[in-house]
Amino acid sequence: MSLKNASLPSVPEITEKEIREALMTEVSNHWFYGKAPAKELTIIDIKHSISFQYLLETFTERRATCSITEPYNGGPWEKQDEGDPPDIEDVPVTPPENFKSYVYHQELPCTTEIYDCEECEGEGSYECPTCFGQGWEFCVYCRGNKWNPLYVDGGDFNCVKCDGSGERTCWDCNGDEDVDCRVCGGSGEMKTYTQLLVVWCNHVDDYIVEKGSSLKGHRLRCATGVTVCEEEGLTLMPLTHFPITAVSLASVELIKRHAKKYKDEKVLKQRHRVFIIPVATVRYQWKKHEGTFYVYGNERLVHFPDYPQKCYCCTIL
Repeated sequence: MSLKNASLPSVPEITEKEIREALMTEVSNHWFYGKAPAKELTIIDIKHSISFQYLLETFTERRATCSITEPYNGGPWEKQDEGDPPDIEDVPVTPPENFKSYVYHQELPCTTEIYDCEECEGEGSYECPTCFGQGWEFCVYCRGNKWNPLYVDGGDFNCVKCDGSGERTCWDCNGDEDVDCRVCGGSGEMKTYTQLLVVWCNHVDDYIVEKGSSLKGHRLRCATGVTVCEEEGLTLMPLTHFPITAVSLASVELIKRHAKKYKDEKVLKQRHRVFIIPVATVRYQWKKHEGTFYVYGNERLVHFPDYPQKCYCCTIL
């Protein structure tokens, strides 16, 4: 959807009914706001205006490799001598979805090597380091002397934990004398290969043009509006013919910034959109209070900086 040398579409104004409903919703979201002002205030004036949001997305791809070593538990693999590994740019990989950030990795063909684990010499296990291959260790309660350390006079002299043996089954090997190799996980083999890492990143920048209201840009970014312009392509030209000059200048600046900032990444696609965000600046009066609040966006968000009835105190009953 392109908009060049044409008038902007009309955006429905926020009605007084919508303003009051939005205000009641906002008050209900703050436990320390009294409901009386929202119900009783008099709306003196409603000033309708619009703000523009220009949004630029640059979807890029980066590729890199790293060496991975892990236990080999079987399965197919391509040996290093079965051919030359492909150039990482030639590996056919596509993103699951455009304009969404993802990380993907896979084994690079013809880079795999399988070899015996050096830690266990390919056995998959080695002598238990806790009991030194005995399968047992001294009782920690009697320290191997077989006697009950709490004995005073009379009764059974034997240790109640080891029944007088002075030993207990090794907790590490469970009496097997050997333990699985902690490096290869008991397989006896290791696998080394080159891993291809692909990072798709959606870089987003925007610019807010405020017209007719003093509502700040960081609040307008939280709202959605009506899409009046949308273009997508490999690389985009700025919206130099957009009816609002500030939007055109923002488009020129942001596209130039992205071209410089992401020059070391492969650009897959770009997209820019322009949104019109409706804003209602509301003057109100409640008792002796008079002021201004704002209702904006398709969600009818509310910014009421000086709500007249706030209570942060606690009442002890």
